[in-house]
Amino acid sequence: MGEYYDIAALGFLSAVMRYLTSPKLHRYAFSTVAWRSMERSIASFHRAEARRLAVERRYLETVPKTVADPLAELEARLIYHDLASAASPEQMELASLRVQGYTIAETARTLGIEPRRVRKLLREMYRIYLRLYMN
Repeated sequence: MGEYYDIAALGFLSAVMRYLTSPKLHRYAFSTVAWRSMERSIASFHRAEARRLAVERRYLETVPKTVADPLAELEARLIYHDLASAASPEQMELASLRVQGYTIAETARTLGIEPRRVRKLLREMYRIYLRLYMN
């Protein structure tokens, strides 16, 4: 809903500018000009959003469907399980956020710690991984 207020406000501001710079619009009430401008602004937004969704849908149709590899999935689960037994709860929470796609900055903000601490914990987890699988 908040998006519509912003879009309508842009239409209103456009109407103010047009009304003040174009004397031929003075034969209409400002409210008429503003209403039409806000309507056009919202309609333009809907058209652009429909185009964006159509392009996104077409793109998703072209992306090949990947079949999950059960062995790779099992291996990932085993590594996660081994890491969980050797890492601290804070490190596991951090790993969970990173696997979900959070950046280091977002992870730090979410956990309420410094990005420097996030990097340190990630290095420690990497060392744990190396100890578990490279020996």
